[in-house]
Amino acid sequence: MAVIVTTISACSFFQPYQPELKQGNYVRPEQLQQLETGMTPAQVQFLLGTPMLTGERPEQRWVYPLQQEDGRFEHLEVEFEAGQVARINRS
Repeated sequence: MAVIVTTISACSFFQPYQPELKQGNYVRPEQLQQLETGMTPAQVQFLLGTPMLTGERPEQRWVYPLQQEDGRFEHLEVEFEAGQVARINRS
């Protein structure tokens, strides 16, 4: 009986590996001011980090969350054409 209790209690020490899920980065106002058309995807990722969403074609559109001072969220959409930022939209 003691062996069973010890075995069951030891199971609580072991947990399966859970990989860290990259869910994107929040964009700070000073980062947003540096973003401009003509930047490459590598430059955008260096400035803003990993996007929250990329859609079906990650080479064309990245989405980042923007948290407002009142707690609301907006989205920053960065659209690429020919390997450069073509449009920057907030919604």
